[in-house]
Amino acid sequence: MEDEIGLSELLDIIIRDKGGSVQDYEQLMEYIAFHETGPAQRMDPKALQERKEKGNVRYGRGLFQFEMGEGKGGNTAANRLANLLDREGIEKPQWLIDIWENKKSVDASKLTAEQQKMLFLGNHREHPNANFSKIWSGEQSVPEFWLNYHWAGSKDEAQEKLDLFNKSVLAKDSVDAIKAREEELMYKQNMAPFLSDTNNINNIPKVSDLFNSIFGNKSSSLLK
Repeated sequence: MEDEIGLSELLDIIIRDKGGSVQDYEQLMEYIAFHETGPAQRMDPKALQERKEKGNVRYGRGLFQFEMGEGKGGNTAANRLANLLDREGIEKPQWLIDIWENKKSVDASKLTAEQQKMLFLGNHREHPNANFSKIWSGEQSVPEFWLNYHWAGSKDEAQEKLDLFNKSVLAKDSVDAIKAREEELMYKQNMAPFLSDTNNINNIPKVSDLFNSIFGNKSSSLLK
């Protein structure tokens, strides 16, 4: 339906209550999705991960790796988004109804990137302890928010996982800076040949080398 609530309208509601800007929330979601999807499926809405922890298999799905299964993170996120919309008197979009009604397991990888972002926002807006406002006020960092309210691992691994998330933030910022520099130099070289090595696009660091410098040679297995 054309008049169904979308991501921009949901952001308007959350910004009304919790402050921040559209760019703030987009950056928050990009940091978390960058880390959660890992190196082999980076920023892929269809990302699938299965991992064993203490004899149990955990099934992460989508940009934010909501766990699939009865009573797991995907179900919780769908319920919380539904509750938020009900409280606001807003009709639930059909895609949410489809995954929410009479379903025991939500597979977020079957949703679009925008729908997954809506699940993420609704989930944390309705979380009993999470508060977006604390990020924008500087009271809490993005890595702390992720560790306390999004990550679902055991406490004895918390510091290790927080360190990895911080490395992911550094990696994403560095990749973004490289891409911005590449675009700048491509524009300059289209205007005129580079005049010095500092403007030589071939001298920009390679992303693979950057990742190895941040995560070490085992970077492919250390991002989650």
